[in-house]
Amino acid sequence: MNDQTQIETGTALALPAGADLTAMFAKPDKVDDVISRIEAEARSHAPDLSTAKGRKAIASLAHTVARSKTTLDAAGKSLTDDARKQIALVDAERRKIRERLDALKAEVRKPLDEWEATEEARIKRLKDALQSLTPAPVQMRDTETITVEIDRIKAISVDDSWAEYQEIADAKKKQSLTDLTQWHEAAKVREDQAAELARLRAEAEERARKDAEEAAAKAEAERQAQAKAEQERLAAEKAEADRIAADKAEKAEADRREQADREKAEAAERARKQAEEDAARREKEAAERHAREMAEAKQREEAAAQRERDRIAEEQRRADVARAKREADQAHRVRIRNEIAEGLKTLDAGNWFALADALIDGKVPHTRVTL
Repeated sequence: MNDQTQIETGTALALPAGADLTAMFAKPDKVDDVISRIEAEARSHAPDLSTAKGRKAIASLAHTVARSKTTLDAAGKSLTDDARKQIALVDAERRKIRERLDALKAEVRKPLDEWEATEEARIKRLKDALQSLTPAPVQMRDTETITVEIDRIKAISVDDSWAEYQEIADAKKKQSLTDLTQWHEAAKVREDQAAELARLRAEAEERARKDAEEAAAKAEAERQAQAKAEQERLAAEKAEADRIAADKAEKAEADRREQADREKAEAAERARKQAEEDAARREKEAAERHAREMAEAKQREEAAAQRERDRIAEEQRRADVARAKREADQAHRVRIRNEIAEGLKTLDAGNWFALADALIDGKVPHTRVTL
């Protein structure tokens, strides 16, 4: 009967109360029995690492073992002067308690520690993989180089293997492909403009070559005309005057053509400069648009990270509230048990009829017999 009042029935982690707790250290078999009960209860728990509730249960069980160790160790320290002759025995039992329950705590928590290490490695691997979705800085390169980078990003598969990072990876991949597509379009504009400028330059060079050939042919004609005129000068003064007039007309025409060629060249140069200015303006606008889009993407990522931190904080708060409730329930249970035990101590332990009468008369706290 006394043994049943010291240790709560059905609760292996329950400890003896009051003087029974300190008196227990004088009997090693009692200590072994309490530790064995704690070990049996702890090891009967089947760890479940697949849910947050299961992992919290492992941590809670390990904490309960640690509290039992602390309670037993503290009880050993509180022995009175009358028990000092048993100090050596008590210290040995305390060491046994610390060593065995520390080992039990480590044994109970080991699956959770291993799971946490694996989870940390998995998260790091996924975060590292996110970096592969960041495009190389090829916005000012040629279209072929940018196409290679687009193909590389497209080849990265975003599926269930990304777990909780799948949505982030999918958004990052889409954003990277959008940026690369814009860079490709800007590069295509630059290349088209360069090709157009090269074409204009080639046409200008072709016109200059033809003009030079025409000028050379004209000079040759003039030379032949002058030679012929020199031969005919002595023949007739009138013919000479006519020739001089014709030469003046031809020279005026040559001057007109030369002026026209200069004006064409100046117009081509103005068109080239205008094309370069337009290309520079479009590149600047594309760069500014890209900078704005990158800033907006960064803000979205920071907002998502803040929501995740808020979610984790809320889960921790709920866990703390649940733990406080369990501790309050345990304290209430211990108080009720102790009050019942105190009521039973006043009875004759061997007189079952006295116990029955006490229960019927309501003398045992928190108990009631219905007749």
